[in-house]
Amino acid sequence: MAILTSLEDMVRAIAGSVMNAQHMVEKAQLANIASFFDATHKPTLIELELPAIHSTAAPGDHYLYQVPVISLVPHSSLVIGEAEIDLDVELGAFEEHERTGVHEGIIDQLGRAAPAPKKAGLMVNPTAGTLAARSGNAVHIKLKLVATEKSEGLARLVNDVVKAQGPVPMPPRPAGRPA
Repeated sequence: MAILTSLEDMVRAIAGSVMNAQHMVEKAQLANIASFFDATHKPTLIELELPAIHSTAAPGDHYLYQVPVISLVPHSSLVIGEAEIDLDVELGAFEEHERTGVHEGIIDQLGRAAPAPKKAGLMVNPTAGTLAARSGNAVHIKLKLVATEKSEGLARLVNDVVKAQGPVPMPPRPAGRPA
């Protein structure tokens, strides 16, 4: 017995699966970014003691330089840039479906241009594509999903954190400790 589903539902299911995969990639990326901050949401820092080279520095003077760890490693946004899906499906009949998700306020304004209350849906059998191809009742579908522009949030975050790096006052050295 043929299992028929609407082509629209099949495409929606494929797109939903790709979106869920992208969501998992984004959550993993957020967890990675979070690893560069401590429990109080402050950037994790590396403190370096560098030789002072300014004009008023005495020989052997040093200063403390704090560098956010997030600024030391490369970051790239991980996105599913393209997802290409090839499949063969058996063509079925057209069936009328109730049109859902239509905003009634907009429909009232559209007048004669409003969509019909019912829509035609092409029914397909995704399990019998190769068998149907032999009888000539199949169609080859190629879906190509492309990602949108990457978010600028991470770039702005890293930029703001990097602005905070720099020299800080050095605590006085304990007596007897060499410079």
